[in-house]
Amino acid sequence: MKKHCMLLLAAAFLYAPSFAAAAAPQLMSVSADAEVRVKPDRAAITFGLFEKTDNLRRGAERLNAVAKQVADYCRTRGIEDRFIQTDSLRITPVYLNQTTYAKNGVKSETEKLQYELAQTFTITLEDPAQYEDVMYGLLGMGINRVENVSFYSTQMRRYRDEARRLAVKHAREKAELLAEAAGLRLGKTVNVAENTVPAWPAARYVASNVSQNITEGAAGDNLLPAPATGMISVKAAVTLTYKIK
Repeated sequence: MKKHCMLLLAAAFLYAPSFAAAAAPQLMSVSADAEVRVKPDRAAITFGLFEKTDNLRRGAERLNAVAKQVADYCRTRGIEDRFIQTDSLRITPVYLNQTTYAKNGVKSETEKLQYELAQTFTITLEDPAQYEDVMYGLLGMGINRVENVSFYSTQMRRYRDEARRLAVKHAREKAELLAEAAGLRLGKTVNVAENTVPAWPAARYVASNVSQNITEGAAGDNLLPAPATGMISVKAAVTLTYKIK
């Protein structure tokens, strides 16, 4: 009797994986992304002044004078003080070895201390169309570095939500197409996950970054040509998981 019970128990363990596999639901996951192209309503210019000086005080005075000149210029362009920001001031001591020769040919070396000064500013324009004119105006004042020009929208949340809706729409269409091609029937959606999309800070369009069946304009479903310089891209990506009937 004991031996018979052990055989039944062994048989139960043998068939348990088959029962578990049969009970597991059949699932299908599909990922898709979408892009909304938006005309920016802000432009930010980060620029700076870099110079070397033997006298730290005179160098700092020079930077302060340029900073005042920049602020005055921005005000004449209608840029409010809250959109004019001093980002950083960096002072780096540099030791230089100088070699001199006396009349008798004797060589001597001395160490000279210099300073590298870098002042960085950022201004924000409420009219992005001004950026080029303002940038050249700043360069004419002695600014010798333009670190970055970026464009963005104050309505990013609204456009990102629109991109999310489009990404879900694309994922649903893709799932329906794949299920039809494979002869499957989709059940209900059991999971929705948002995927990480790399930020696209640049204002220029790069054709190689656009995949098939993901590019739509904010106003509708028609495929649009490449946007003009100054358009920004807002992206979203999702993964939908369906039960298979």
